[in-house]
Amino acid sequence: MNINLYDGFLLPFLQMLLLAAFAPMVSGIIKKTKALLQNRRGADIMQDYYDLRKWWKKKTIISPYTGFVFMLAPFMYLLSTMLAAFLLPNMMSNLTFGDIFVFVGLLAIGRFFMALSSFDAASAFGGMGGSREVYIATCVEPVMLLAALAAILKSGSTSIYTMAMNSGTQLNVAVVLACIAFFILLLAENGRIPVDNPDTHLELTMIHECMLLEYSGRLLAVIHLASMIKNMLFIVLFSLIFFPIDLHLVIKVIITAIAIAVMESLNNKMRLFKVRAYLLATGGLLLLAIVAQ
Repeated sequence: MNINLYDGFLLPFLQMLLLAAFAPMVSGIIKKTKALLQNRRGADIMQDYYDLRKWWKKKTIISPYTGFVFMLAPFMYLLSTMLAAFLLPNMMSNLTFGDIFVFVGLLAIGRFFMALSSFDAASAFGGMGGSREVYIATCVEPVMLLAALAAILKSGSTSIYTMAMNSGTQLNVAVVLACIAFFILLLAENGRIPVDNPDTHLELTMIHECMLLEYSGRLLAVIHLASMIKNMLFIVLFSLIFFPIDLHLVIKVIITAIAIAVMESLNNKMRLFKVRAYLLATGGLLLLAIVAQ
């Protein structure tokens, strides 16, 4: 019983904490790489840890027009990402109960509460950001399910552990198409260029950051930590299932983070209504990958 408890709960819980602890560092690697590509010195890769500490020490100011949803949403967002991290295949034990549909559903719950909180804040820009987030979510989630279907057909199971074990390193048309498509989804799901710009604070152009305008202090720290963990989860999932090269997971994560920085440095943010065509093309790539299997 003790061994089962250790393998089935404590080790996955430890890995969940490790993913949360290293998520700001991966975010820092992306920012540092972007700065170097743009011929800038850039901040240290540990800067996100300093920012989280800064926000945590600041006073939280809450608008009198908000309700309980505004206070609840950051913690639901963080909880959903932490539970999703718990479902990822554990490299230290034989955890097999993580299901890809539960993983996607948990992250959708976090997005739902954040969009709801932007409307609850009763601000014009917050509502605009929330509506944009929901609009993009309706485009992303069907394509995400297609990506899950491609992985399920290849592994014969909805278990993330089984998908990772059957990912293989053999290069073919289906693998390459699925790899490209999921990388595009990774950018779209985490609000990165070309779908969104995480560095901008222009209210008329930002999407995800627009929902956070009414947050401050510790609540803002919780939201940013959850966003970093979510970004880390998609990078790890991409590295486990869709990255077609046989390398150590840590190396795959670093390569993927650098690829995100390169992609963002080579592209501009697209217009909002072009996102549909962008994700429709991504769905087409996944359909071709499914047919090629």
